[in-house]
Amino acid sequence: MHAHRALVVGFTVLAACGDPSEPVHEPVQPTANLAREIIDTKLVFDVTAKTATATITFGPATEPGASLESGDLAISTVTSDGADVLFAATGKQLDLGLAASTENLTVDIAYTWQNHENFEGASKNGYTLVWPYFCGNVFPCHSAPSDGTTFTLDVQGAPAGQTAVFPPEIPGEAPSYQIAWAIGDYTQLDLGTTTAGTLVSMWHLPNDAMKAMTGGAHLVAAFDWLEKTIGPYRFGNHVGTVDVAWPRGAFGGMEHHPRWHVGSAAIADEETNVHEAAHGWFGDGIRIRCWEDFVLSEGTVSYLAARALDVVAPTVGATVWQGYATDLASLSPTDPVWPQSCGVVDVIEDNLFSRAPYMRGAFFYKAVADKVGADKVDAALHAFYMAHGGGAATMQEMLETIHDVTGYDATACAQTWLKDAAIPTPGACP
Repeated sequence: MHAHRALVVGFTVLAACGDPSEPVHEPVQPTANLAREIIDTKLVFDVTAKTATATITFGPATEPGASLESGDLAISTVTSDGADVLFAATGKQLDLGLAASTENLTVDIAYTWQNHENFEGASKNGYTLVWPYFCGNVFPCHSAPSDGTTFTLDVQGAPAGQTAVFPPEIPGEAPSYQIAWAIGDYTQLDLGTTTAGTLVSMWHLPNDAMKAMTGGAHLVAAFDWLEKTIGPYRFGNHVGTVDVAWPRGAFGGMEHHPRWHVGSAAIADEETNVHEAAHGWFGDGIRIRCWEDFVLSEGTVSYLAARALDVVAPTVGATVWQGYATDLASLSPTDPVWPQSCGVVDVIEDNLFSRAPYMRGAFFYKAVADKVGADKVDAALHAFYMAHGGGAATMQEMLETIHDVTGYDATACAQTWLKDAAIPTPGACP
């Protein structure tokens, strides 16, 4: 696509005619600058027309330009304070002509978008999923897991008789993959309110009411335990599971807080519902620094799901750990869990997205808990969340926090559970 040319705030030069003392503003050319931080993202979608507007606020920058991932979006216009901004869409990147600035700068981007299947954008079946790095197929973005932005979202044009379920606002900094919508014939089932006043609901599809009640049987109690034990929830006061008709064979969920998605095949599964809820603290509430720290998200959350259910529904918790043990036994010992690099590994292409970080991560925390006591691990997780909530962190920092809070150096235990090829036998750390 050719760049659109228009006047924007840029370098000042003398006027070519008229009063030579009067300055004019020379357009800033589209300039690649992925380092320019996104502060806030406001999105409005028309799902019938497949049009959208993204209002993106960038932070201050000492260098000109700004860059966004834009997938196969067709960019119509880019403006700032009503003035056109030069832009260039090359490949899957959108470069903008923005001046260096000591203040935040906001741009409005109008565009059209296409449907994508295979969990790579907005499905024709009415749901979105952009994890890990497909946000550019839905909105201009930064997909690095460490990047965080606040969001507002408005989804318009849902078919007659159907409801679009989405969070109008994500008030805390969130990774790009957190925002989502689902459209269907939804019924809202309110499960209850936590001690902190958070309303927990489930939005279920027709014929799934009993499954939703089964899957959400202890969801309020588990969410209450997470708020009391790990720390305050960051993403609003109305949360819950959205029942999504994913393709046949897709089991699990996605951490789209505060309206996380669970595939219809898993809607009755308590562990899946609590697992996705726990991402409000790890994976979303605390972002990961690099994809190599994936275990900090999924391993921690797998442990927290089992731990919370252990406390609020011990029989269910015991069943969850039994299921984890079965999963652990089925793992390939060579599947990576915690690669010792940052920004090198592709979470999909390099096979980091497997059950290994989930299960070996969960059993690492359990091994520490069996060594020092589950209450001390709770305290370490709380301390970590209070220190890093709203930001990005690493698994190494988690080991340091465990040592600081419990007095136990978990380095050797992490080596066997998270790095070594051989899978240890569950039990206490040495």
